[in-house]
Amino acid sequence: MIDPKYKAQVDLLLQTLPYVAKEEIFALKGGTAINLFVRNIPRLSVDIDLTYLPIDDRETALKNISDGLARIKLDLERSIPRISVTAASREGQDVKINCQLPGAQIKIEVNTTTRGCIHPTRLMRVHDSVESSFGRFAAIHVVSMAELYGGKICAALDRQHPRDLFDVMLLLDNEGFTDDIKDGFLVALISHMRPISEVISPMFIDQQQAFETQFSGMANIPFSYKDYERTRIQLVGQVQSKLTNDDRQFLMSFKDGNPDWEKLSVKNARELPAVHWKLQNIERLKHDNPRKHKEMFSLLENVLFG
Repeated sequence: MIDPKYKAQVDLLLQTLPYVAKEEIFALKGGTAINLFVRNIPRLSVDIDLTYLPIDDRETALKNISDGLARIKLDLERSIPRISVTAASREGQDVKINCQLPGAQIKIEVNTTTRGCIHPTRLMRVHDSVESSFGRFAAIHVVSMAELYGGKICAALDRQHPRDLFDVMLLLDNEGFTDDIKDGFLVALISHMRPISEVISPMFIDQQQAFETQFSGMANIPFSYKDYERTRIQLVGQVQSKLTNDDRQFLMSFKDGNPDWEKLSVKNARELPAVHWKLQNIERLKHDNPRKHKEMFSLLENVLFG
């Protein structure tokens, strides 16, 4: 059964989306894109996760992201009665603003490292069932399916959050882990702050508390903790079976700091700032602590070829 507090949050989210959509430097990604635009609201989603689209230098990007969020904040305060919009303190790579009405709060968030896209965005409208359920319309540019689900799979393996695994379950039960989505996952993997080996071969963690406090009451279809555990195992198996020999060799070359881009089908991935950032970290580790780099290289080799 849907918790009324989540419905209030989705209603607030739908009120804010048209003002977010005016900022063409951003595109929607994450759970809101999946559950309110791609799918027939199988679960509610209460955050707006954005990708900053231009590929420019970090200083320019940070200024543009800050300015874009400031314009959204001003628009919301002018347009939605009683709304409170505050800039949240920065957490890691994310810049965000919090939006609040009586009984509801959401956040609008931009990651400052994973900037740019490998495929064109799509202008999408909310699913018809969203309009009928909430009486609100919204349209916004959304990242490609490859990037939307590639990023979602990477997040699901990293955080192992029930919301992410729920979204992955529906992907595996419907479209499946396609080659395009695998390519999007590979790009997300080489953009991710966590070591590659830890993402594709994760240590499973107990998420029962998160399931009860951060997922229960959000879904319109059944999803038990046993379903969560089954999906997590299935996802790891799918990733391992889907990676080709070329994929594995590419990941090893990337981990060595000398990526063999010919083995990756997404040719413009090398332009992404997050990919540059991860390669710089690898080079720094090789220089500062070659023994540690060798250990991590061997660990990945064992995961991929062992």
